[in-house]
Amino acid sequence: MSDDRKARVADLASEVAAVFADTIEADQLGDISDESLGHLFAGVVRLYAAKAQVGNPPLPFARNSGITPLDVMIGCTGMLEGVNVPLFDLALWQSWSTVGKRVPEDADKGVDG
Repeated sequence: MSDDRKARVADLASEVAAVFADTIEADQLGDISDESLGHLFAGVVRLYAAKAQVGNPPLPFARNSGITPLDVMIGCTGMLEGVNVPLFDLALWQSWSTVGKRVPEDADKGVDG
């Protein structure tokens, strides 16, 4: 990835995260269309999956992201329902595959999600 693309992605990620945090804090969820959220969510999931398929996947959340276990469970439920995959099938696939399973690195210790 070029340095320009890295900088552009970092800027976009910071901007989107800030807009989303402000939207949640202001309780203005209707300001973000479901269609726009779907495009962003799909893009992030596809990129994460692509990285996971070529090697040890990155941590899914930046440090101090504020993500909670409930947020993750709600998001996972929505994604599974969105592609019509029952939870049982996910558990079966996880037992057969190593794709997406992280090998913790020393730098991962102490990450609070």
